[in-house]
Amino acid sequence: MVTIVICYQKGTALMLSACLASIVRHTKDVPYLIEVLAKQGDADDALGVLALDYPDIRIHEIPIPLGESSKIHGALLDSFIPSSIATKYVMTLDSDCFPVADGWLSDLLDMLGKGAHISGILHPWAPPPADMKKTKIEWRVRSQHCWETTHVACQLTHTSCLQLLQVKYNMGDDTGLTVPMEAKKRGWIIDGFKVSRCAKPVVGKIDPEFNRYVSLVFGDKVYHHGGFSRTTTLGDEPMFDSEFGWVRDRILNDKGAEFLLDDSVSYRFKFDREEDVAVEKMQRLFGLKSQRMG
Repeated sequence: MVTIVICYQKGTALMLSACLASIVRHTKDVPYLIEVLAKQGDADDALGVLALDYPDIRIHEIPIPLGESSKIHGALLDSFIPSSIATKYVMTLDSDCFPVADGWLSDLLDMLGKGAHISGILHPWAPPPADMKKTKIEWRVRSQHCWETTHVACQLTHTSCLQLLQVKYNMGDDTGLTVPMEAKKRGWIIDGFKVSRCAKPVVGKIDPEFNRYVSLVFGDKVYHHGGFSRTTTLGDEPMFDSEFGWVRDRILNDKGAEFLLDDSVSYRFKFDREEDVAVEKMQRLFGLKSQRMG
């Protein structure tokens, strides 16, 4: 049995509805529970209506201390995991991250069965070169945001492993990064789905090979909408929305992202310019707008 923990942000019920519908469609072979966590006061009427459509999900309103109000996602997870998990396995899943094909969860469980301690979707960038100095900020970023580590948006592990790690989702440079980081320090095995494709941009100002941010499909099994909150703070949302906004509209209409498995509307990554992709990521992170997307 797997407990799937999803955090809810007020106003995102339509995306959560697509997530839940996709889980139901594509998870016939593994027993699971769904726990939805919302900050106290964020469980709006739309979430209540959604609970009527999916009566098996359990909704928890969590009081968040004032000191953690800027890190609500991590605080919600820390309030519940692993203390409230009674199943052998636990998965964190973002509401904008959901399956697009059958076997997604059984495949991730198989990875654990074959020796991995953590599985999920892997960060979509190459790891830093072996000779890069570990004192560089680039190494710090790239060693965590790389396909040697899983993303909290879809991360599965043994509940007992989290009890052994004794780390908080709110620790570290971003939500959940300490889980795979501490696992790697212990020599634990991390496995998962590597990014496989993204939606095709419609305007053409973005080279899709460089898009490791939004509208991504991992292993042709899991979709992650992702990135829009970060691109908003970096001032890039209009560009991303003009290129990929069509995906969000169709997901909400279809209640899923299976359409992106069609090569006519998606781009398959070639992974032939990974150092250039990594350079672009660092330029974006540090605000060098004129040097982005190749």
